Amino acid sequence: MATTQYPSFVMKQAKILLLIAIVLLSLTLVSCSAWGRQSPGGWAGTTIHDGIIYVGTGDGRVVAINSSTESLEWDYPILTRTQSGGLSCGETSVATAIYGTPVVDGGIVYVGTYSGRVFALNTSARSQDFDSLQQRYGEWKWPVDDSAPSSPIVADLLLSGSNVYVSSSNGGVYSLDKRSGDENRKRGVDIPVLANKLWTSPAILDSTLYVSTYDGHIYALSVDEEGMLSSSNWSFESDAGFASSPVIYEDTIFLGSFDRYLYAVNGTIGGDKPMWKFPEEKPAGNWFWASPVISDGIAYAGCLDGLLYAIEARTGEKLWEFDTEDPIVTSPVLMDSLLIVVNESGTVYVFDLDGELVDEAIPLKTISIDAAVRSSFCAQEGLVYIRGEDNHLYAVDIDVGRIIWEIDLAVEE
Repeated sequence: MATTQYPSFVMKQAKILLLIAIVLLSLTLVSCSAWGRQSPGGWAGTTIHDGIIYVGTGDGRVVAINSSTESLEWDYPILTRTQSGGLSCGETSVATAIYGTPVVDGGIVYVGTYSGRVFALNTSARSQDFDSLQQRYGEWKWPVDDSAPSSPIVADLLLSGSNVYVSSSNGGVYSLDKRSGDENRKRGVDIPVLANKLWTSPAILDSTLYVSTYDGHIYALSVDEEGMLSSSNWSFESDAGFASSPVIYEDTIFLGSFDRYLYAVNGTIGGDKPMWKFPEEKPAGNWFWASPVISDGIAYAGCLDGLLYAIEARTGEKLWEFDTEDPIVTSPVLMDSLLIVVNESGTVYVFDLDGELVDEAIPLKTISIDAAVRSSFCAQEGLVYIRGEDNHLYAVDIDVGRIIWEIDLAVEE
Protein backbone atom coordinates (compact mmCIF):
# COMPACT_ATOMS: atom_id res chain seq x y z
CA MET A 1 0.00 0.00 0.00
CA ALA A 2 1.34 3.45 -0.90
CA THR A 3 2.51 5.60 2.01
CA THR A 4 2.67 9.04 0.40
CA GLN A 5 1.73 11.84 2.81
CA TYR A 6 -0.85 13.98 1.05
CA PRO A 7 -1.32 17.75 1.47
CA SER A 8 -3.75 18.86 4.14
CA PHE A 9 -6.48 19.94 1.71
CA VAL A 10 -6.45 16.48 0.11
CA MET A 11 -6.68 14.86 3.52
CA LYS A 12 -9.66 17.06 4.44
CA GLN A 13 -11.38 16.08 1.18
CA ALA A 14 -10.68 12.43 1.98
CA LYS A 15 -12.20 12.98 5.41
CA ILE A 16 -15.39 14.36 3.92
CA LEU A 17 -15.65 11.44 1.50
CA LEU A 18 -15.07 9.03 4.38
CA LEU A 19 -17.90 10.53 6.40
CA ILE A 20 -20.24 10.37 3.43
CA ALA A 21 -19.32 6.74 2.84
CA ILE A 22 -19.90 5.84 6.48
CA VAL A 23 -23.25 7.58 6.50
CA LEU A 24 -24.38 5.89 3.30
CA LEU A 25 -23.12 2.41 4.10
CA SER A 26 -23.59 2.16 7.84
CA LEU A 27 -26.43 4.46 8.79
CA THR A 28 -28.92 3.98 5.95
CA LEU A 29 -32.28 2.63 7.09
CA VAL A 30 -34.10 0.07 5.02
CA SER A 31 -37.81 -0.66 4.61
CA CYS A 32 -40.12 -1.36 7.52
CA SER A 33 -40.32 -4.83 8.96
CA ALA A 34 -43.52 -6.66 9.81
CA TRP A 35 -43.23 -5.70 13.47
CA GLY A 36 -42.69 -2.01 12.91
CA ARG A 37 -38.89 -1.74 13.08
CA GLN A 38 -36.18 -0.91 10.61
CA SER A 39 -32.69 -2.34 10.36
CA PRO A 40 -30.63 0.17 12.34
CA GLY A 41 -27.05 -1.22 12.36
CA GLY A 42 -24.51 0.27 14.77
CA TRP A 43 -21.23 -0.83 16.32
CA ALA A 44 -22.08 -0.80 20.04
CA GLY A 45 -19.77 -2.98 22.09
CA THR A 46 -19.89 -4.90 25.36
CA THR A 47 -19.36 -3.99 29.00
CA ILE A 48 -19.64 -6.17 32.12
CA HIS A 49 -20.71 -5.17 35.62
CA ASP A 50 -21.51 -7.46 38.57
CA GLY A 51 -21.58 -10.50 36.30
CA ILE A 52 -24.03 -8.97 33.80
CA ILE A 53 -22.97 -8.19 30.24
CA TYR A 54 -24.58 -5.13 28.66
CA VAL A 55 -24.46 -4.69 24.91
CA GLY A 56 -26.18 -2.74 22.17
CA THR A 57 -27.42 -5.07 19.44
CA GLY A 58 -27.38 -4.71 15.70
CA ASP A 59 -31.17 -4.43 15.67
CA GLY A 60 -31.38 -1.48 18.05
CA ARG A 61 -31.81 -2.92 21.54
CA VAL A 62 -29.89 -2.80 24.80
CA VAL A 63 -29.68 -6.28 26.32
CA ALA A 64 -28.45 -7.64 29.64
CA ILE A 65 -26.98 -11.14 29.64
CA ASN A 66 -26.11 -13.09 32.80
CA SER A 67 -22.53 -14.28 32.29
CA SER A 68 -22.96 -17.23 34.68
CA THR A 69 -26.26 -18.64 33.42
CA GLU A 70 -25.77 -17.43 29.81
CA SER A 71 -29.38 -16.25 29.89
CA LEU A 72 -31.15 -13.04 28.95
CA GLU A 73 -31.99 -10.89 31.99
CA TRP A 74 -33.83 -8.21 29.98
CA ASP A 75 -33.81 -6.35 26.73
CA TYR A 76 -34.92 -2.84 25.89
CA PRO A 77 -35.68 -1.72 22.31
CA ILE A 78 -34.62 1.84 21.52
CA LEU A 79 -37.54 3.09 19.44
CA THR A 80 -38.22 6.37 17.67
CA ARG A 81 -41.58 7.45 16.28
CA THR A 82 -41.38 8.46 12.65
CA GLN A 83 -43.75 9.54 9.89
CA SER A 84 -43.11 7.67 6.65
CA GLY A 85 -44.56 8.55 3.29
CA GLY A 86 -45.07 6.89 -0.07
CA LEU A 87 -45.53 3.15 -0.04
CA SER A 88 -43.99 2.61 3.39
CA CYS A 89 -45.59 2.10 6.78
CA GLY A 90 -46.91 5.55 7.72
CA GLU A 91 -46.34 6.62 11.31
CA THR A 92 -44.63 3.88 13.26
CA SER A 93 -42.06 3.20 15.93
CA VAL A 94 -38.76 2.19 14.40
CA ALA A 95 -35.61 0.80 15.96
CA THR A 96 -32.72 3.19 16.39
CA ALA A 97 -29.06 2.42 15.73
CA ILE A 98 -26.78 2.22 18.76
CA TYR A 99 -23.14 3.10 18.15
CA GLY A 100 -21.92 3.84 21.67
CA THR A 101 -21.05 1.08 24.11
CA PRO A 102 -23.32 1.07 27.21
CA VAL A 103 -21.80 2.53 30.38
CA VAL A 104 -22.81 1.29 33.85
CA ASP A 105 -22.71 3.34 37.04
CA GLY A 106 -24.70 3.32 40.27
CA GLY A 107 -27.28 0.77 39.18
CA ILE A 108 -27.98 2.54 35.88
CA VAL A 109 -26.83 1.68 32.37
CA TYR A 110 -26.45 4.71 30.13
CA VAL A 111 -26.49 4.61 26.34
CA GLY A 112 -26.52 7.25 23.60
CA THR A 113 -28.45 6.54 20.42
CA TYR A 114 -28.52 7.61 16.79
CA SER A 115 -31.89 9.22 17.46
CA GLY A 116 -29.97 11.82 19.47
CA ARG A 117 -31.23 10.73 22.88
CA VAL A 118 -29.49 9.43 25.99
CA PHE A 119 -31.27 6.62 27.85
CA ALA A 120 -30.74 5.63 31.46
CA LEU A 121 -32.03 2.16 32.31
CA ASN A 122 -32.38 0.42 35.64
CA THR A 123 -29.88 -2.45 35.75
CA SER A 124 -31.82 -4.31 38.47
CA ALA A 125 -34.95 -4.81 36.36
CA ARG A 126 -36.03 -8.43 36.31
CA SER A 127 -39.08 -9.52 34.32
CA GLN A 128 -40.13 -11.68 31.42
CA ASP A 129 -43.05 -9.37 30.59
CA PHE A 130 -41.63 -7.87 27.42
CA ASP A 131 -44.90 -6.03 26.68
CA SER A 132 -44.45 -3.66 29.64
CA LEU A 133 -40.96 -2.36 28.98
CA GLN A 134 -41.90 1.28 29.51
CA GLN A 135 -43.31 0.55 32.97
CA ARG A 136 -40.53 -1.73 34.13
CA TYR A 137 -37.56 0.53 33.72
CA GLY A 138 -36.49 3.56 35.65
CA GLU A 139 -35.82 5.54 32.50
CA TRP A 140 -35.09 9.08 31.46
CA LYS A 141 -34.54 10.34 27.96
CA TRP A 142 -32.58 13.35 26.82
CA PRO A 143 -33.72 15.68 25.46
CA VAL A 144 -36.87 15.31 27.53
CA ASP A 145 -39.02 16.95 24.85
CA ASP A 146 -39.40 14.31 22.13
CA SER A 147 -40.49 17.00 19.68
CA ALA A 148 -37.18 18.87 20.02
CA PRO A 149 -34.72 18.47 17.15
CA SER A 150 -32.04 15.92 17.91
CA SER A 151 -28.60 15.17 16.54
CA PRO A 152 -27.27 11.62 16.31
CA ILE A 153 -24.95 10.38 19.04
CA VAL A 154 -22.25 8.16 17.56
CA ALA A 155 -19.49 8.46 20.18
CA ASP A 156 -19.35 6.70 23.53
CA LEU A 157 -20.68 8.61 26.51
CA LEU A 158 -18.24 9.71 29.20
CA LEU A 159 -19.26 9.45 32.87
CA SER A 160 -17.29 11.43 35.42
CA GLY A 161 -18.41 12.34 38.92
CA SER A 162 -22.09 13.26 38.83
CA ASN A 163 -22.10 14.08 35.12
CA VAL A 164 -22.53 12.50 31.70
CA TYR A 165 -20.67 14.14 28.82
CA VAL A 166 -22.06 13.76 25.32
CA SER A 167 -20.45 14.45 21.94
CA SER A 168 -23.19 15.18 19.40
CA SER A 169 -23.30 15.12 15.63
CA ASN A 170 -24.33 18.78 15.74
CA GLY A 171 -20.74 19.54 16.80
CA GLY A 172 -21.68 20.38 20.38
CA VAL A 173 -20.58 18.90 23.69
CA TYR A 174 -23.24 18.53 26.39
CA SER A 175 -22.95 18.02 30.14
CA LEU A 176 -25.89 16.21 31.77
CA ASP A 177 -26.69 15.44 35.38
CA LYS A 178 -26.45 11.66 35.48
CA ARG A 179 -29.37 11.25 37.91
CA SER A 180 -31.92 13.52 36.24
CA GLY A 181 -30.71 13.95 32.67
CA ASP A 182 -30.94 17.73 33.02
CA GLU A 183 -28.41 19.81 31.15
CA ASN A 184 -25.70 21.46 33.23
CA ARG A 185 -25.82 24.82 31.49
CA LYS A 186 -26.35 28.39 32.60
CA ARG A 187 -29.40 30.09 31.10
CA GLY A 188 -28.48 32.07 28.03
CA VAL A 189 -25.09 30.39 27.64
CA ASP A 190 -24.68 28.35 24.45
CA ILE A 191 -23.12 24.91 24.46
CA PRO A 192 -19.56 24.71 23.07
CA VAL A 193 -19.83 23.92 19.35
CA LEU A 194 -16.45 22.64 18.23
CA ALA A 195 -16.92 21.16 14.75
CA ASN A 196 -19.42 20.31 12.04
CA LYS A 197 -19.69 16.81 13.52
CA LEU A 198 -18.41 15.16 16.68
CA TRP A 199 -18.11 11.40 16.43
CA THR A 200 -15.27 11.04 18.93
CA SER A 201 -15.67 10.61 22.68
CA PRO A 202 -14.27 13.17 25.13
CA ALA A 203 -11.67 12.42 27.80
CA ILE A 204 -11.35 14.16 31.16
CA LEU A 205 -8.44 14.96 33.44
CA ASP A 206 -9.15 16.83 36.67
CA SER A 207 -11.30 19.82 35.63
CA THR A 208 -10.51 19.76 31.91
CA LEU A 209 -12.45 17.95 29.19
CA TYR A 210 -10.51 17.15 25.99
CA VAL A 211 -12.27 16.67 22.66
CA SER A 212 -10.71 15.71 19.30
CA THR A 213 -12.30 16.62 15.97
CA TYR A 214 -12.22 15.35 12.41
CA ASP A 215 -10.93 18.72 11.19
CA GLY A 216 -7.70 18.37 13.15
CA HIS A 217 -8.27 20.09 16.51
CA ILE A 218 -8.04 19.09 20.13
CA TYR A 219 -10.04 21.40 22.37
CA ALA A 220 -9.80 21.72 26.13
CA LEU A 221 -13.03 22.70 27.89
CA SER A 222 -13.10 23.83 31.48
CA VAL A 223 -15.45 21.95 33.83
CA ASP A 224 -16.71 23.73 36.95
CA GLU A 225 -17.94 22.13 40.17
CA GLU A 226 -21.48 21.86 38.80
CA GLY A 227 -20.34 20.16 35.63
CA MET A 228 -20.89 23.21 33.42
CA LEU A 229 -18.60 23.52 30.40
CA SER A 230 -16.84 26.61 29.13
CA SER A 231 -14.16 27.24 26.55
CA SER A 232 -10.53 27.64 27.59
CA ASN A 233 -7.51 29.15 25.88
CA TRP A 234 -5.99 25.73 25.25
CA SER A 235 -6.21 24.02 21.86
CA PHE A 236 -4.03 21.98 19.54
CA GLU A 237 -4.24 22.11 15.76
CA SER A 238 -2.99 19.65 13.14
CA ASP A 239 -3.10 19.74 9.34
CA ALA A 240 -4.93 16.42 9.28
CA GLY A 241 -8.11 15.40 11.08
CA PHE A 242 -8.06 13.16 14.14
CA ALA A 243 -9.59 9.73 13.59
CA SER A 244 -9.70 8.47 17.17
CA SER A 245 -10.89 9.67 20.55
CA PRO A 246 -8.21 11.05 22.90
CA VAL A 247 -6.62 8.94 25.62
CA ILE A 248 -4.86 10.66 28.54
CA TYR A 249 -1.82 9.20 30.29
CA GLU A 250 0.34 11.24 32.67
CA ASP A 251 -0.78 14.63 31.28
CA THR A 252 -0.19 13.48 27.69
CA ILE A 253 -2.94 13.06 25.10
CA PHE A 254 -2.61 10.14 22.67
CA LEU A 255 -4.74 9.81 19.54
CA GLY A 256 -4.64 8.70 15.91
CA SER A 257 -4.94 10.90 12.84
CA PHE A 258 -6.13 10.55 9.25
CA ASP A 259 -2.55 11.27 8.13
CA ARG A 260 -1.69 7.76 9.41
CA TYR A 261 0.30 8.89 12.43
CA LEU A 262 -0.27 8.38 16.14
CA TYR A 263 0.18 11.67 18.02
CA ALA A 264 1.34 12.43 21.56
CA VAL A 265 0.35 15.96 22.62
CA ASN A 266 1.25 17.78 25.81
CA GLY A 267 -2.05 18.27 27.61
CA THR A 268 -1.09 21.58 29.21
CA ILE A 269 0.53 23.52 26.34
CA GLY A 270 -1.54 23.19 23.15
CA GLY A 271 -0.22 24.90 20.04
CA ASP A 272 0.60 23.02 16.85
CA LYS A 273 3.69 20.98 17.79
CA PRO A 274 3.19 17.44 19.14
CA MET A 275 5.59 15.86 21.58
CA TRP A 276 6.04 13.19 18.95
CA LYS A 277 4.22 11.40 16.21
CA PHE A 278 4.60 7.76 15.26
CA PRO A 279 6.00 6.33 12.98
CA GLU A 280 8.97 8.68 12.88
CA GLU A 281 10.14 8.34 9.26
CA LYS A 282 7.02 7.68 7.19
CA PRO A 283 3.32 7.20 7.95
CA ALA A 284 1.81 3.84 8.81
CA GLY A 285 0.02 1.80 6.16
CA ASN A 286 -3.38 3.12 7.25
CA TRP A 287 -5.19 5.12 9.95
CA PHE A 288 -5.01 4.63 13.69
CA TRP A 289 -8.81 4.52 13.93
CA ALA A 290 -9.03 2.97 17.41
CA SER A 291 -7.69 4.71 20.49
CA PRO A 292 -4.53 3.18 21.98
CA VAL A 293 -4.32 1.72 25.46
CA ILE A 294 -1.40 2.71 27.70
CA SER A 295 0.14 0.65 30.49
CA ASP A 296 3.43 1.01 32.39
CA GLY A 297 4.70 3.67 30.03
CA ILE A 298 3.92 1.77 26.82
CA ALA A 299 1.22 2.67 24.31
CA TYR A 300 -0.33 -0.29 22.49
CA ALA A 301 -1.93 0.93 19.27
CA GLY A 302 -3.85 -1.08 16.70
CA CYS A 303 -3.89 0.22 13.14
CA LEU A 304 -6.11 -0.32 10.11
CA ASP A 305 -3.00 -1.66 8.37
CA GLY A 306 -3.41 -4.75 10.58
CA LEU A 307 -0.36 -4.06 12.73
CA LEU A 308 -0.29 -3.82 16.51
CA TYR A 309 2.43 -1.43 17.65
CA ALA A 310 4.07 -1.17 21.08
CA ILE A 311 5.41 2.37 21.51
CA GLU A 312 7.37 3.98 24.31
CA ALA A 313 4.91 6.58 25.57
CA ARG A 314 7.49 9.20 26.54
CA THR A 315 9.60 9.17 23.38
CA GLY A 316 7.49 7.59 20.62
CA GLU A 317 10.12 4.89 20.03
CA LYS A 318 8.81 1.65 18.57
CA LEU A 319 9.45 -1.31 20.83
CA TRP A 320 7.85 -3.98 18.65
CA GLU A 321 5.10 -4.65 16.17
CA PHE A 322 2.91 -7.62 15.33
CA ASP A 323 1.01 -8.27 12.11
CA THR A 324 -2.56 -9.53 12.70
CA GLU A 325 -3.11 -9.63 8.90
CA ASP A 326 -6.45 -7.77 9.09
CA PRO A 327 -7.46 -4.24 10.11
CA ILE A 328 -7.69 -3.50 13.82
CA VAL A 329 -10.84 -1.42 14.22
CA THR A 330 -11.35 -1.52 17.98
CA SER A 331 -9.06 -0.65 20.89
CA PRO A 332 -7.01 -3.30 22.70
CA VAL A 333 -8.09 -4.32 26.20
CA LEU A 334 -5.92 -5.00 29.25
CA MET A 335 -6.78 -7.77 31.71
CA ASP A 336 -4.23 -8.10 34.50
CA SER A 337 -0.93 -8.72 32.68
CA LEU A 338 -2.62 -9.75 29.44
CA LEU A 339 -3.08 -7.55 26.39
CA ILE A 340 -6.02 -8.63 24.23
CA VAL A 341 -6.39 -7.55 20.61
CA VAL A 342 -9.17 -8.47 18.17
CA ASN A 343 -8.89 -7.73 14.46
CA GLU A 344 -11.73 -7.17 12.02
CA SER A 345 -11.85 -10.79 10.88
CA GLY A 346 -12.55 -11.89 14.47
CA THR A 347 -9.16 -13.29 15.45
CA VAL A 348 -8.33 -12.79 19.14
CA TYR A 349 -4.66 -12.33 20.03
CA VAL A 350 -3.52 -12.57 23.65
CA PHE A 351 -0.10 -11.23 24.68
CA ASP A 352 1.53 -11.77 28.06
CA LEU A 353 3.03 -8.41 29.03
CA ASP A 354 5.02 -10.09 31.80
CA GLY A 355 6.85 -12.07 29.11
CA GLU A 356 9.83 -11.05 27.01
CA LEU A 357 8.20 -8.68 24.52
CA VAL A 358 11.25 -6.66 23.51
CA ASP A 359 12.05 -6.88 19.81
CA GLU A 360 9.37 -9.33 18.70
CA ALA A 361 5.91 -10.13 19.99
CA ILE A 362 4.67 -13.71 20.07
CA PRO A 363 1.04 -14.22 21.11
CA LEU A 364 0.33 -16.40 24.11
CA LYS A 365 -2.94 -17.47 22.47
CA THR A 366 -4.64 -17.01 19.10
CA ILE A 367 -8.37 -17.73 18.95
CA SER A 368 -10.88 -17.13 16.15
CA ILE A 369 -14.60 -16.47 16.63
CA ASP A 370 -15.19 -16.74 12.86
CA ALA A 371 -17.19 -13.50 12.72
CA ALA A 372 -16.28 -9.94 11.79
CA VAL A 373 -15.66 -7.57 14.73
CA ARG A 374 -15.96 -3.78 14.62
CA SER A 375 -17.27 -3.18 18.15
CA SER A 376 -15.43 -2.61 21.39
CA PHE A 377 -15.20 -5.62 23.69
CA CYS A 378 -14.57 -6.30 27.37
CA ALA A 379 -12.69 -8.89 29.40
CA GLN A 380 -12.95 -10.14 32.97
CA GLU A 381 -11.73 -13.15 34.97
CA GLY A 382 -10.17 -14.90 31.99
CA LEU A 383 -13.15 -14.42 29.66
CA VAL A 384 -13.48 -12.05 26.70
CA TYR A 385 -16.96 -10.91 25.63
CA ILE A 386 -17.28 -9.88 21.98
CA ARG A 387 -20.23 -8.83 19.84
CA GLY A 388 -19.71 -9.97 16.28
CA GLU A 389 -21.14 -8.29 13.21
CA ASP A 390 -23.38 -11.38 12.93
CA ASN A 391 -25.21 -10.00 16.00
CA HIS A 392 -23.99 -12.84 18.20
CA LEU A 393 -22.40 -12.44 21.62
CA TYR A 394 -19.32 -14.63 22.09
CA ALA A 395 -17.65 -15.64 25.35
CA VAL A 396 -14.03 -16.63 24.74
CA ASP A 397 -12.11 -18.49 27.45
CA ILE A 398 -8.45 -17.54 27.23
CA ASP A 399 -7.18 -20.49 29.29
CA VAL A 400 -8.87 -23.15 27.15
CA GLY A 401 -8.34 -21.14 23.97
CA ARG A 402 -11.83 -21.32 22.47
CA ILE A 403 -15.40 -20.02 22.53
CA ILE A 404 -17.23 -21.55 25.50
CA TRP A 405 -20.66 -20.15 24.62
CA GLU A 406 -22.41 -17.84 22.21
CA ILE A 407 -25.85 -16.22 22.11
CA ASP A 408 -27.82 -15.02 19.11
CA LEU A 409 -28.88 -11.48 20.01
CA ALA A 410 -31.49 -11.19 17.26
CA VAL A 411 -35.18 -11.00 18.13
CA GLU A 412 -37.10 -14.18 17.44
CA GLU A 413 -39.95 -13.45 15.02
